[in-house]
Amino acid sequence: MTKEDCIFCKIVKGDIPASIIFEDDVCMAFMDVFPVREGHCLLIPKEHFTNMLDVSSEVAAHLGVKIAELTRRVHTVYKPVGVLNTVANGPDAGQEIPHLHFHAIPRAKGDEFGFRFPKDYRNQMASREELDKVAVRLRDA
Repeated sequence: MTKEDCIFCKIVKGDIPASIIFEDDVCMAFMDVFPVREGHCLLIPKEHFTNMLDVSSEVAAHLGVKIAELTRRVHTVYKPVGVLNTVANGPDAGQEIPHLHFHAIPRAKGDEFGFRFPKDYRNQMASREELDKVAVRLRDA
């Protein structure tokens, strides 16, 4: 997908309307047009990055500060039991729009949607030896 075809780039350019919460030179926060719950909003960099795998460190750091700000705003307005922040990196991770974006979604008890671990994932702890091997691989990457 090119920047010219990207729906989020079109929002940044003003070609598509958005309900903007805040913006600066680097990023923009706006309401998701297909909200999972009321208050579901998105944070995007204005520059086109596909996902966290190609974003610059400087922009990623700025987005980190701004997703915290957006999360606090969602919490202040909705007083939810929690706020889910998520970013998907690639289609197999659930990314539908190939422009880096963070979700901020207020949560309520009994929500059908959410990040959930499998029920039995804590039945067996990983061995320290295996964890150390993986840590070395990631450290050396």
